[in-house]
Amino acid sequence: METDKKAPYESKEIESGIYKFWEENHCFSSKPSQENKVFSMVMPPPNITGVLHLGHAMDLTLPDIIARYKKMDGYDVCWFPGTDQAGIATYNVVERELEKQGLKREDLGREKFIEKVWEWKQKYGNRIIEQMKLLGASADWDKIRFTKDEAYEKAIQTAFIQYYHEGLIYKGKRIVNYCPRCDTAISDIEVDNISEKGELVYIRYPLEHSDQYIVVATTRPETMLGDTAVVVHPEDERYRPFHGKNILLPLLHRVIPIILDEGVDREFGTGAVKVTPAHDPVDYEISVRHHLPSIEVIEKGKKMNENAGTFSGLSVFEARKKVVEALEAEGLIEKIEPYEHSVGHCSRCNKTIEPIISDQWYLKTPPLASKALPYVLESNIEFIPDRWVKVYKNWMENIQDWCISRQIWWGVQIPIWYCPCGKMIASIQPPKDCPDCGKSEFAQDPDVLDTWFGSALWPFAVMGWPDRDDEIKRYFPTSLLVTAFDIIFFWVSRMIFSSLHFMNRIPFEKVYYHGLIRDKQGRKMSKSLNNVVDPAVIIEKYGADALRFTLTQQSSSSGQDIHFDENKMLSSRNFINKIWNATKLIKDLIQEDSLENKSMAEITIWDKWIQEKFHETVNSLRNCFDHYRFNEAAQEVYSFFWDHFCDWYLEVSKLQPNKELLREVFGEILKILHPFIPFVTEHIWLSFSENNGKSIMMSKFPEETVKKENDIQEKVALVQNVIRSIRNLKSEFSLSSPDGLSMKVWCSDANEKVLLEKEMDTIIKLARIEAISFINERASKSIQQVTSSTIQVFLPLQANIDLQKEIQMKKLKLEKNKTEIMKMEQKLNNPDFKVHAPSELVDGYQQQLSEMKHQEIVILDRITELTSLLS
Repeated sequence: METDKKAPYESKEIESGIYKFWEENHCFSSKPSQENKVFSMVMPPPNITGVLHLGHAMDLTLPDIIARYKKMDGYDVCWFPGTDQAGIATYNVVERELEKQGLKREDLGREKFIEKVWEWKQKYGNRIIEQMKLLGASADWDKIRFTKDEAYEKAIQTAFIQYYHEGLIYKGKRIVNYCPRCDTAISDIEVDNISEKGELVYIRYPLEHSDQYIVVATTRPETMLGDTAVVVHPEDERYRPFHGKNILLPLLHRVIPIILDEGVDREFGTGAVKVTPAHDPVDYEISVRHHLPSIEVIEKGKKMNENAGTFSGLSVFEARKKVVEALEAEGLIEKIEPYEHSVGHCSRCNKTIEPIISDQWYLKTPPLASKALPYVLESNIEFIPDRWVKVYKNWMENIQDWCISRQIWWGVQIPIWYCPCGKMIASIQPPKDCPDCGKSEFAQDPDVLDTWFGSALWPFAVMGWPDRDDEIKRYFPTSLLVTAFDIIFFWVSRMIFSSLHFMNRIPFEKVYYHGLIRDKQGRKMSKSLNNVVDPAVIIEKYGADALRFTLTQQSSSSGQDIHFDENKMLSSRNFINKIWNATKLIKDLIQEDSLENKSMAEITIWDKWIQEKFHETVNSLRNCFDHYRFNEAAQEVYSFFWDHFCDWYLEVSKLQPNKELLREVFGEILKILHPFIPFVTEHIWLSFSENNGKSIMMSKFPEETVKKENDIQEKVALVQNVIRSIRNLKSEFSLSSPDGLSMKVWCSDANEKVLLEKEMDTIIKLARIEAISFINERASKSIQQVTSSTIQVFLPLQANIDLQKEIQMKKLKLEKNKTEIMKMEQKLNNPDFKVHAPSELVDGYQQQLSEMKHQEIVILDRITELTSLLS
C-alpha cells in the first residue's frame, strides 16, 4: 500500500483487479457439503437489452451484502444469476437496429429475424453482466442462466403443456390490450395509465321513430361506429321513459337498443353510456351480460376498417376528427368540453394501447392464486415490510385470467401444433402423426409466450427443472428474494403460484421489498426529465464501494422510496478514504517487523473498551442482518469505525499502541465492513502478510458474544467526557494552540479522581493542552464546563480572552437562536403542517426545537458567568 498519508483511495486502480482475483480464486462458487448450512437466492434477471440503472444497483447491493455475510458465517451460499430474454423489449431494440439499415422485420421473415436477435444478443447481451460485476455482485457465475437458453425454453414449454393438459390454459376470443406499435397483445399490468388532456364530446343519439334523442358523453367519438347499445342505470329516473326503446345510431343508422345495467356510473357525463364491446373492456363485460354483438371498427388499434363505413382507412385520430365534423354537420353534437382522463399506454414503447377483441391464449389464474394466497397470509412466506401483504392479498383475490400469448417473433413459441383436420396437439417436438386423421402436416402456433410466463418459473427452472433435481434438492426453496415492490404483480405473485403448482413448495422463504429510487426532489427518474443517474458514471467518479454504501445507508426497512442525491456520495467516499488512511497509520504503528505482545496486565482500559465496543457492534450487526435492516447495519459499522475506533482508539494508540491487539481488532473490523464495501476491504486484507493471500471472503465473520467487563465503558466514557469538555472550552474561546494552556479539574468522587489521574497523560495529549491540575474546590477567575454532577472542568482566564467581546458575541448568538425558535414554533403551531406533514418530520422538528431551547439556557448561563468575571 501507499505510504503517503495524503494519497486518497483510488478505486479505479483497485476494483477491477480485485474482482478478477475473486473470480480466479472461485470465491463466489457454492460449496455443497453436508455439514454446511444452506443460504440460496435467485437474482432478478435483468433484460438483455438493459443497461445498469440504480434500481439494479439496489437489487444487487442488498443481496450481495447478505451473500457475503452468510458465506463468511459458514453457510453454503448459492446466488443464482441470469438474464431475461425480455420479449417485446428485445424485439423493439432489434427492430430499431434494422430500421437504421433501411429494413423491416417483414423483409427478413421470422427465422432470419430471430437469427438477427441472437446475433444482437451475442454482441450486446452480456453488457449488463459486466456492469453487475462492476458493483461487486458475488453471484455464482458458473450457474448463469438465460430465459431462452435451450434448457430453460424446455422448462417453459413443459409448464405450458402441463397447465394445458390440466385445463388451466385455454384459447379464446376476449377483449385485450393491444399495442399498435409492438403489434401484440399485452396484459393489464403492462399498461401504464397516464393522465391526458382531451375532450368530452356530448352526442345526440336519436330515438327510433321519434324526434327525441338521448345525449351520450364520450372521449372517443370514433368508436361510436361500433356501438351496439346505449346503457342507463335502472334506477336513474331521468331515463325511465326510454326503457325498452331503440336508438338509430348516428351516421350509420343502425338500430341499437337502450339497455339497463347497475354497473353504470350515473355521475359520468349524462348518465347514459354508449356500449362499444369491441373497443372497451367495461363495455365488453356489459355485452357479455346482455348478449350484445361486438362490432370491430378499428384494425389492431391502427386504422378504421370496413365496418366504419366512409371512415374506413383513416387512422384512429383522423377518424376522431372526421366523425365529430360529420356529427356537427347533422346537428348531433350537444357540446364539447375539455376533459382530463386516464389513457392506457404500453409500458414498453409508451404508445397508446387499443382494446380489441382477439383470439389469445389464457392461463386460469384464480384457482392458482387461491392456493397461493394463504402461504403469504400465514407467513409461510414472509414479506418485509409486511405492509405489502395487504397489496398482495388484494391482487390475488381479484386476479383475472392472464393473457399469456404475444404476437411477436422473439420469445418461446407456444408448443401447440395444428393439423389441417382441426386437431390441436400440445407438444415440445412436432407430432409425427395426427391421431385423428393420420396426417403428419403440422403447423405450430405462431404466437410466443409472455416473457413473464417464463420468469414465473425462475426460482426452480434456474436450478435445472424439469430435467435435473440435484440443485433443487440442495437449494430450493430459496432463502431470500430482494426486489422492488413494483413487480409484486408481474413477478413475485406469479413465482409463488407457479412454484406451488409445479413443485408443491414455496419458491422462497422471505421477500425483501425495497423502494423505488427517485431523484433528490422525489421525481421518478426518466429521460424526459433528464434526471436519470447512470451507476457506471457514479462508479467511475466515486467507486463501487461508495455507491454501495450510499444505497445501503439510504435503504429503508419500511420500504420507502429513496431520493438519490449525488452529494451523499461524498460522505461514503470520505468514509472509504478514512478506512484507507487509517490502514496506513495502523501499519506505521504496528511496524510489522518488530511486533511486541503486551501481557494481559498491560492491557489498558482503552484496549478493553474497544473490544467491548466491537462485540456490541457485532451483536447489533448480526441482528440487523438477520432482520434485513440494511440501513441500520450500515450506520452501525460507520459509527463504530469512525466515532469509536478512529476518533478514540486510534488516537490513544498513537501514544502507546498495543500492537498485537490493534492488528487483531483492525482485521476483525475489515470483516464486518466487507459485506458493505468489499473492494477496499479485500485490498487492505490482502496487504497484510499474515493473511497469506487468501480472500477475506474465506475468513470467519466475528461471532456474537455476551462477554462484558464491569464498568469499563463507564470508565472510558468518563475520560472521554472530560476530554470533550476541554475541547469544547477551547473551541468556544478559540484556543487552538496547546502552548501554555492549563486546565483545572474538580472531582468530588474519589474513584473517578483516581481514574482521571491515571489517564492524565491521555487526556492532555488528546485534548491538546499543556497541563492539568486537580483542585479540591471550584476555581475562581475561571470559566467552567460542567462534565457531570461530580466533575467540572475550569479554564483559567487567559490574557487573550476578551470577556466584553465574548459576551457581545454570545448575545448575538442568543438573538439568532431566539429567532430560530420563533420560526420553528410558528411552523409547529400551523394546523396545516401538523395535519399534512409526516409524523417523523414533525417529531424531528420538535426535537430541534427542544435542542434550541436548551441551547438558549446554556448561552444565558454563559453570559451570566462571563459578566460576573468582569467584576
